[in-house]
Amino acid sequence: MSRTLEYEKLLVELYAGELPVLELKILEALLQAPKGLTRKGLIRIVFKEEPQTNLGNDTRDRKIRKGIESLRNMGIPIVSTSGKAGYKLDTNPENIECMIKEWESRIARLQHRVDAAQHYYSFFARNFDNNGNKL
Repeated sequence: MSRTLEYEKLLVELYAGELPVLELKILEALLQAPKGLTRKGLIRIVFKEEPQTNLGNDTRDRKIRKGIESLRNMGIPIVSTSGKAGYKLDTNPENIECMIKEWESRIARLQHRVDAAQHYYSFFARNFDNNGNKL
């Protein structure tokens, strides 16, 4: 899947030094909000700006999510679930376990999709290869 030019620009900004600053701001915001913050709330605090109505078009939201991803990859227990919008720092083992189970469920669904695509691709490739055609 290809990335948009805007997303590529966002990644360049993050990896040019913005990411560590963003991670720190996100962590500080979450430490000040024990009940958690929504994505819009994080944009307001971290960027000190009002988020767009449609977060799908807000590059600051994408940056927040990349910052959360990076913090999680460092082992910071930032919990979220599909059932409730937002993020919070949470060291409660039950909540972390719930988040891990949700991620495992996503992995299982994605693996099923990968397996189905591989099956289709190998069938498709076999049929075209036998007829001398190229994919």
